[in-house]
Amino acid sequence: MKHTRVPIGPVETVRRRVKELRGRSGMTAADLAEQLSSRGVPWNRSIVANFEGGRRNTVSVVELLALGDVFNVAPVHLLVPVDAAADADYQVTPNSTATVEEVRRWICGEMPLGDGDVTQYHRETPRKPTGRLTIDTTTPEGVQAAWEMIQVLADAGLAKRVDKGGEGGESGEAAER
Repeated sequence: MKHTRVPIGPVETVRRRVKELRGRSGMTAADLAEQLSSRGVPWNRSIVANFEGGRRNTVSVVELLALGDVFNVAPVHLLVPVDAAADADYQVTPNSTATVEEVRRWICGEMPLGDGDVTQYHRETPRKPTGRLTIDTTTPEGVQAAWEMIQVLADAGLAKRVDKGGEGGESGEAAER
C-alpha cells in the first residue's frame, strides 16, 4: 500500500494554532472575540467556534495579524506549523506545495520559494543595517579617528593591536579575532 503525505494548509494551520493558543491561555471563545473586536476585527463567539470547528474556511490577512497580536505570536508561527517536521509538505497554493522549512524561510524573508530568482527576491527586501562604522580616512582627522577606534576595539579584545605601518601594513587595519 502506497503512503501519500497529505499537505498541511495555511488555514488549517491557523485554525489549529488558534485553538491551541486559546486553550493554553485559558481564554474562552467570547474572550478571544472581545480581544479581536477591540482591535477592529468584528468577531463574536460564534465566529470563533465556527473557525476553530472548521465551518469557517477563511481567515483574512487583517484577522491573521490581529490573532498574532492577541496571542503575542509572530504571524509566521500561526501560518506555518511549529511542531511539524521540517520536510513536511505545506500547501502554499491550491496547485503548489513546498516543505514547512522552505515556507517558513520564505515568509521570514530569508529565501525565495522553490525556483524563484534569488537576486530578484533579495532586491525586493528592505536593506538591513550592516552595523559597520564608516570613517573618512582621506583627512588627517579621519585617520586619527580610525586609529583611536582601532585602539578602543583592541582594548576591548575585539581587534588585534597593530602599530601604524607595522603588522597590518600601511593601512594599519586591525585584524578581526
